[in-house]
Amino acid sequence: MRLTNYLLFFFVCVSAAESQESIALPDASNAPFSPPVIRSVSFSGNGCPQDGGTKNVSGGWQHFAVTLPDFAVSYGGTKPKSANCQAHMSLEDGEPGWQVALRDVWTKGHLELEPAVKLTQFITVYFSQNAADSVSTTQTVTSPADSKLSKDITIHSSIPRERTVWSPCSGSAGYFGLLNVNFRIAFTSSDTNSYGFYGGSRNSSVNERWGWIWRRC
Repeated sequence: MRLTNYLLFFFVCVSAAESQESIALPDASNAPFSPPVIRSVSFSGNGCPQDGGTKNVSGGWQHFAVTLPDFAVSYGGTKPKSANCQAHMSLEDGEPGWQVALRDVWTKGHLELEPAVKLTQFITVYFSQNAADSVSTTQTVTSPADSKLSKDITIHSSIPRERTVWSPCSGSAGYFGLLNVNFRIAFTSSDTNSYGFYGGSRNSSVNERWGWIWRRC
């Protein structure tokens, strides 16, 4: 398996409004004239249980977004220390002779984090047609040493173009394959009395936004 990890260490020190403004959506001008239809999207994982709330998909290709109303993780709380949600997306009826790849994932949720706790986000991407060809990114969030974080945050995961996982080349039927994107959050700490939480806020749920790139094949 080709598994590539990119580890980004950073302190979150911007407000939710500033995080939103900093998002730069990819240029969609290279998309084929007739991009594939998102025929279906299903979900699996303990962060998006089948018997839970409705997982909303919106935005189309340029502003694709997923809302996960049940996604919540905690350290020292009632939620599990780790949770994942994997989306399975069937891409069909597109223009022949193109490939698509996921380039960017922005995740947004509410974070409460004491100094001794570390949040790690994992994003893994692959197509079912060649599951051994996958790529993973890892982002780590810690709080300042002398204070607790309590705010909505956006975490950006970017896959370098040379490491992207491309869909099968669309043939005459315009089939691009089944894309799988696994989003996982985990808490770790050396202090069993410390606390961390990641999930929805009072007015919003955890959500993901995706950005794409295209090429001819």
